[in-house]
This record gives sequence, C-alpha cells and structure tokens, in this order.
Amino acid sequence: MNYLCAFRRIGLASFIACNVICPNALAQPLPLAADTDAALDLLLTRQAQKILDDHQLSKSRSTGVSVSASVDIRQKKLVISFGAGILPLEDDHSLEQVEQYIRNTLEAYAMQAGMADVETLILYEGKPYWEHFPRDIGAQQQGASRQAADHVLVSAGHGLLRVHPGMEWEFQRPERNDVQEDLITTGYADDLQRLLEERGRVTVHRARRGGGDAHPEPMHPWHQMSARYHLKDLLPDRTDIWNHFAHSTASDREVLDDIRARPYYANHLGVAGMLSIHTNADIPGIARGSRVFYHSSKPADKELADLTLCYMREIITAQEGYADFPIPQGGAAAGHGENSFATMPSVVVEVAFHTNATDVAALQDPAFRTASMKGVEKGYRLFREGKGCVPLKVESIQGIQLPQGSSQLVDVAFEGYPQYPIELITTNVGCPPGWTCSDGKVHITAPDDEPSQIVLRCENAGSAPILWDTRVVDADGVKSPPVRHVVQCIRTSRGARGAPAVPAGVEAATAG
Repeated sequence: MNYLCAFRRIGLASFIACNVICPNALAQPLPLAADTDAALDLLLTRQAQKILDDHQLSKSRSTGVSVSASVDIRQKKLVISFGAGILPLEDDHSLEQVEQYIRNTLEAYAMQAGMADVETLILYEGKPYWEHFPRDIGAQQQGASRQAADHVLVSAGHGLLRVHPGMEWEFQRPERNDVQEDLITTGYADDLQRLLEERGRVTVHRARRGGGDAHPEPMHPWHQMSARYHLKDLLPDRTDIWNHFAHSTASDREVLDDIRARPYYANHLGVAGMLSIHTNADIPGIARGSRVFYHSSKPADKELADLTLCYMREIITAQEGYADFPIPQGGAAAGHGENSFATMPSVVVEVAFHTNATDVAALQDPAFRTASMKGVEKGYRLFREGKGCVPLKVESIQGIQLPQGSSQLVDVAFEGYPQYPIELITTNVGCPPGWTCSDGKVHITAPDDEPSQIVLRCENAGSAPILWDTRVVDADGVKSPPVRHVVQCIRTSRGARGAPAVPAGVEAATAG
C-alpha cells in the first residue's frame, strides 16, 4: 500500500505518493490559521486502516471494517473513529491491542507534525467503547467506599498462557528490541511493591506470583506465568475470576481471561487501589515516553493518573541522562479492561515503549526502573493523602546585610513533597575578586527534625555584595530550581564580631 507524503506551503498541502511516510513532511509545522489539515487527516487515516486490516487478517476476520482519523489543530485533539462491524458481541477486551497500536502510532505521527501532548478520543460507531457495554457505575462507586485504605494490588502486565486449540504455551506480547514485556514488567512490579511497603506503609497484593519455582504444567518459573494461572492455583473454586470467558471459542480466550481476572481479583480482595504496570508499543517504533491511562467513567482514576505522571516526571527527569525523557502533563482516557472493571481507583502505567530503541535502553536501566516506580509510588501515596501535584520549589529569600565576622540563620521555605532526608544546598555564584567563598549545606533527616534554615556568614575581608543560589535536593535526587539571593558584607570600624554558633552538621555558606 502506498502512503501519503505531505509538503506544506502556507497552510496548503500538495501531495505525492511514496512507499513510506515521509518524515520530513511530518516535521513541517502545522498551519496556524487552520483548525484542520486534510493532508494529515488522510495520512493518519491510511496508517490506521493499514494497522486495522493487518490485525483483522491475523485474526482471520473481515477487512471490510473502516477506521478514520482527524485532528483539530486548535484544540490539539485527535479523533479515531471505527466504523460498523468491529464491536464484539460482549465486552471481551479483544480490541485493546489493535486500539493501542493505532492510537500510539497516530499520536506519534501527529507529534512529529507539531501536535505535542495531543488529546485522543476513540469512538466506535460514534460513541466511546464503554458506552456500548454500560455497567452499573453507581455500584462500582459504592463498592469503592467499602475498601481498606491500606491495601493495594500491583499487576505486572501479561505472562504465559495457552493458545487454543493447540494448547501451546506462549507469552502474550511479541519480543521487540530484546525486550519481552511479559517478563520485564515483573522486575518493575517488584520495585514498586518494595517502595509501596517501605514508603507508603501499605499491604501489597500481586496479580502475578513471584519466585523461581516452576509451574507444574509448562515447567516455567512462576514469575513468568500470567495472572490467570496464579489465580487458578490460589483460588481454584473462583472460576468466575480466572475463567470468565469459558464459553468463548476464540483462540486467545485465555488472554481475555487474564485481563478480566486482574480487576476481578482486586474487587475480591477489596483493595483501595490497583496499579497495572506495562511497557508500551507502536508500529513504526517512533513513539516514546511514559503514559498513564484511566477510565473516563471513574473520576478518581483521572486524578490518580495525573498525580502518577506528575511524580514520575519529577523523579525520572531528576536522574542523570533522563532530563528530557518524555512524560505528558496528564493521563489519557482509555477503555482498558484492567481498570474499567475495577471498583476502586486504578490506572494502567505504560512505563516506556519497548518498540523504541532509546526507550528500551531506559527500560533496561535499573536506575530508570527504580526512578519510575518511585514516581508511581509517590503519586499513589499523595493521592491517598488527598494532596496534589506540587513541584519542589524554594520560595523567595530576602537579601540580608552582615557585619564582618558575623553569621545569620536564614529561613528557607519551600513547597512540594520531597523525600527525606533532604539537603539545603547554597552555592556561590558571585564572589568578589580576592575573596574566598565556600558553599553551604544543611542536612535535614525528617520534616519535624529542625527548621529549614541555612547559615550565611561574612568573614573579615571587607564590604561587598555576595551572590548565592539556594535549592532543596531530596533523597530521590529531585532538585528545586535555584533561588538567587544576596548577602551584603559590611566592614565595620569595630572589627570582627562574635558569630552565633553554627548548629552541628551545618556547613555555613561563607564569604571573606
């Protein structure tokens, strides 16, 4: 199939046919005066149709189903519309993977065309997917009020199961760039469990079993098995949880079981939250960054998704080499079965794209893994505490005057929720010629240990303004932007004055 290459001239588009999408064409900025761009719409529609047709062929289904895409440039919105004939007879999650591929691929191309942080709306015959399969949302909300606040389910994506009718054991996602999503997610879930228990003081349940002992049927380690098989072993009589689609004749019926088993298990436990950990995928391998998905019919899910991304962004971008790692400002609405059937606040965290080589390097980096899961834990903890997305920031520090030989304690007020212990770092950025200036540091172990104060000192060199930058650095490496302030050292005729004692463990910022 040929695709469209679009070259833009002052809001108009001319077209030539080519065998691949032209990256230079997509890189041209969108026309500012227009709400729509016919060339981009056609390009995205052709890409979506190609992905859908390939999916239908792989499932031995009709390729007569249509899909279209359009962008609203002013509102930064992408609408993907599926035509008639694709909806299943029941809500069985069978469209999740193809929807994900189309969405991620089209968002990546729209971003290349200049639409950053695009909002995506997916419609089936003119309505969101979940409106075709309505559920009692009121009952879900009532169930949420009965849940224990100190229990949470961590669900690592996918895992081994059987494909019918041959009953072969297979992973649910293909390996890409030496990453098997079914396997790499368990390490992320291990880190998240540890952080939730240590920092959040909550009881963590797992949808998949850890450990190296073998499952008796495929003789693979339990940590490779899907949630369906863990729950079958754990709750053999609860076939309604792990064998929901027993009547199905689909070859991937156990995939459908596995998706549904996770929220049903969360509901069975009565946990207060569910955190699903995945890696993401697109078709061309150009999409990057983290995503967090929520169900649009559950308002608390959106709040949790936004907070999760807020603190993933705060902690990941604070790590060396990840300052520019792409993380959107807010969560995205989607119809994942994992959270749409959960009665408690729940989100699907797509940590990074295993189809992109740069993201794969991050996924395989233990520092990135830990930082990303610290962000998920922090987002969930502050969600439980009713707090918001507050970046770490030092408030303005007033300038002071100091006679020679004296020092002063100065309050440092800041906002945000740093991970203790923290340090107040004061760095000299303007030392007069011939003077010696040394940086200051204050270590604070816990929020209530001592006031947040730095010590500023002038020695006996004379009179001059000294410029300092002060910032907060927390235990996760998060740094507030530096705040500039000035100390005016003043020579006095009486010489050096006695200075107040510097508290133990405090390094005074000194000039002289």
